[in-house]
Amino acid sequence: MEANPHALDTAQDPNEVFEIMEPPPNNFDPYVDAPVSTGTFTSRGVCHEQGLWHCSVHIWIVDTASSSILLQKRSMKKDTFPGRWDISSAGHVEKGKSLLETAQCELAEELGITVDTGDLKFAFIIPAEQTPLGGCNAFEHVYFLHGNSETSLSLGVEEVSGVSWVSASKLLAALAKGDDNYAPRTEQYCRAMGSFLEKMLNSH
Repeated sequence: MEANPHALDTAQDPNEVFEIMEPPPNNFDPYVDAPVSTGTFTSRGVCHEQGLWHCSVHIWIVDTASSSILLQKRSMKKDTFPGRWDISSAGHVEKGKSLLETAQCELAEELGITVDTGDLKFAFIIPAEQTPLGGCNAFEHVYFLHGNSETSLSLGVEEVSGVSWVSASKLLAALAKGDDNYAPRTEQYCRAMGSFLEKMLNSH
């Protein structure tokens, strides 16, 4: 595997700064609503410790030819859900970066993939309260990206310990039953993801 020139030299930086959002309303619509900023900022460490709401991006890479999805295995050095299988690529939105800039950076840093923003298909936003589960409270902005399971990847080994392509049906079933080998996703997330994947795979 080739070295990844974009890779970070640490699994995370507790001093990176996030914009803090208002907690979501109970009737948050993942297809219409958006997070509301408090106008304040704080460090990752404080944000996670206090369970403050912030934003993240998720990018699922899908090979429609084989109906498979790329998963990454989180490094044991990660501060949330270490060692679990997770989204193809994901990350928090730092102060001064847009959602799409964050998505591009995460793909490059974690997998060695460079993409145009037009290649990223926005799907939905899910407010996920996961601090009690060992994660964080984030508005998860979810994107999908067409990929090829034959493509070689260059991992950012501080963040990612491995990758695997799995069938979409296997992944959705594992997430739905709360399989501990995978980072958890909310029921709302699983429903929205299943719906989007069905359309994406059927349009192939």
